[in-house]
Amino acid sequence: MDSKLFNFFRWVILIAMCVVIFVFSSSPATDSSNQSRTIVMKVIYFFFKDFDNKPISEKAAVYSLVTTFVRKCAHFSEYALLAGLAFSAFYGIRNRILRLLCSVAAAALYACTDEFHQTFVPGRSGMMRDVIIDSTGALFGAVVACCIAVYFTAWTIIRKNSYY
Repeated sequence: MDSKLFNFFRWVILIAMCVVIFVFSSSPATDSSNQSRTIVMKVIYFFFKDFDNKPISEKAAVYSLVTTFVRKCAHFSEYALLAGLAFSAFYGIRNRILRLLCSVAAAALYACTDEFHQTFVPGRSGMMRDVIIDSTGALFGAVVACCIAVYFTAWTIIRKNSYY
C-alpha cells in the first residue's frame, strides 16, 4: 500500500474513533445506562452465580459497584485506544517520546472537550474524575503503542541484519 494512503487511513481511523466517542457521549443518561446494563448484568452473573438469591440491599450494592467498574473501564479503554491511534497517526513525529507525549496530550484534550460536551446532554454531567480516568487510559494506550513500535523497529533491524 502506498505510504501516503496508509498515513491517510491512520488519520481516518483516529477521527472515526473520535466520532464514536462523541456519539456515545451524546446519549442521554437513560440511554447510556441502558447500553451498559446488559454488560453489567453479564459481569454480575459471571462472578455471582447466586445473584438472584441475594437480599435486595446486597443486589443494589453489587449492581452499583459493577456498574461503576464497567463504565470507568469503558472510559479507560476507549481513551487507551484513542491515544494508541493518535500515536500511529502522529507517525511523522520521529522522536517516539515526543510522539507519545503528543498522543497523550491530544487524547487528554479530547477527554476535556468530551466532558464539556456532556454538560449539554440531558441527565449527564462533565466530571473531572472521568477526565483523569480518560487521561490515564490515554497514557497507558500511548505507552503500549510506543512499546509495539519499538518492538517492530528492533525486529525489522534484526531481520535486515540477519544472515539467514
